Amino acid sequence: MKKIVTLLLTAVLMLSLCACGGNYGSVDLQDTLPIPEDGLVEDKVISQIKSENAIGVFAGTSGEFSYEWTIFGSDITEEKEVNLLTSIEENSKGEIEISLAQEESFGFSALLSVYLNDVWDAQSATAYDGEKAVASVSLTGSKSTILNLTTDGTLGAVIIRPDVMEELPAIEEVVEKDEEKKEDNKPAKENKVDDYLSAVTESDNRVYSDGSATEKDQYQTDPVPEGKPMPVEPENQEKGKAITVTFSIECSTILNNLDQLDPDKLEMVPSGGVILPATTVSCYEGESVFEVLQRVCRENNIHMESSWTPIYNSAYIEGIHNLYEFDCGSLSGWMYRVNGWYPNYGCSRYVLADGDIVEWRYTCDLGNDVGGRNLF
Repeated sequence: MKKIVTLLLTAVLMLSLCACGGNYGSVDLQDTLPIPEDGLVEDKVISQIKSENAIGVFAGTSGEFSYEWTIFGSDITEEKEVNLLTSIEENSKGEIEISLAQEESFGFSALLSVYLNDVWDAQSATAYDGEKAVASVSLTGSKSTILNLTTDGTLGAVIIRPDVMEELPAIEEVVEKDEEKKEDNKPAKENKVDDYLSAVTESDNRVYSDGSATEKDQYQTDPVPEGKPMPVEPENQEKGKAITVTFSIECSTILNNLDQLDPDKLEMVPSGGVILPATTVSCYEGESVFEVLQRVCRENNIHMESSWTPIYNSAYIEGIHNLYEFDCGSLSGWMYRVNGWYPNYGCSRYVLADGDIVEWRYTCDLGNDVGGRNLF
């Protein structure tokens, strides 16, 4: 009897030790899995994620911070044991210092999401190794900021700092400079702008709000904030000179809300959440955000579906990359941001100027998780 009891206790002890080492066995990848104390996730778990073409989410904590690793089965090229243990600290400057236990490549790229305890007053961030920028970081989250960083595990130790937005000159300054330029450059009118890669201009032909409006316009648009471009109705838009703008499309917020995502849409979510990285696009001054989005999606073989909403005199973006409104909760859908501002009117009414930076972002919380509130 003593021998039997001893054998049973030994078996229990061995099973416990295996569990501590990250030996999950066959796991339910629908659940968020805890990261073991030593951080090790066995190769057979990585193999399961790959064979099921699933998304594995592993959660851990470091001091006061929570973090998650998201691994896409479609990205796994090498099935081996990995260490997901991550050290996270906030330094005296409010920057986030991250150190990975993994010393070599995972054999795939994975998304690291760090949940902060406050809200950063920024729209993006960058990871630095010393003073060298090594990776871009997207910011999501509603009540607090979530830092999202894609890495293959070789990142080592980095410091994440919020990006500082350049302050745009006041409208009066821009107009004054533009008038001076017109006087100085009158004889040079023959210089044609045929180069799509022309430099960013200091001004454009758009009309900007003076902040005096107090009521909605005929298309239910709230007063446009002072200094922001006024909407231009599609029927009144006129094409001008050749210009370049920057377009990007991303859905990283979904990666922080996979439990809300329609299971049938899982395969449509790209690793890192980037559908189209920041891309220089040729167009014409006066074209709308919607017109250029249509062309960008067509040229890059990205699915896009829209519908016309007469009450707003604009197209409404229902889905991009087969990710539609409500696919990730009742508050989800697509939004657009131009030069750091989410316009409060539809994308068919926003005309572009040289150098504009247009970002299409998927929200899971009516815009609160991406720093805006208008869905268009």
